[in-house]
Amino acid sequence: MESYILLKGTKEGIRCIFPEDEGIMKIEKMCDEVLKESGRIMYDCSLVIDLQGRESDEEEIIAILRNLVWPSGAKNVVWRSYDPKTRKFLKTAGFCIEEYPSYKGSRGRGLFIYKSLRSGQKVEHDSDVFIIGNVNDGSEVWASGNIWIWGKLQGVVHAGFKEMKRHIFWQRSLNQIKLG
Repeated sequence: MESYILLKGTKEGIRCIFPEDEGIMKIEKMCDEVLKESGRIMYDCSLVIDLQGRESDEEEIIAILRNLVWPSGAKNVVWRSYDPKTRKFLKTAGFCIEEYPSYKGSRGRGLFIYKSLRSGQKVEHDSDVFIIGNVNDGSEVWASGNIWIWGKLQGVVHAGFKEMKRHIFWQRSLNQIKLG
């Protein structure tokens, strides 16, 4: 399967979503292809460069600027990344980065998971859960608040479960019954 840069039109402008698994040479080629195929659609609009969870260094950011952002003629560019090192680099370099929204009304602190959940893994949390990765088939997520997934959802999620503590006790009791 060939990777490519996905373009999505949003209310903020055009979002360019980069694949997480390609090297810099392939990124440069994909940027050139996007410009050829999209024509002048990005000219004078807002552009969101979504790096997802890829760890991008200075060389890669410059390649994206040189091969996509500057030739596109976009008037406003915002960068988006879930990788802490990339976000730190972009912020230090003075780029405009998309901030995560803050959610009030949550009972506790949100749980951030920076990896994919494999089959058989289960997450239970008494607040919001943020997963930057995939929830694969056979995995489960239970949360009393919202569940945010930046990746593929193939497993089972239960959000807004009001009686989280009672559920956890019931689930553990059920597991003990099965084991005994």
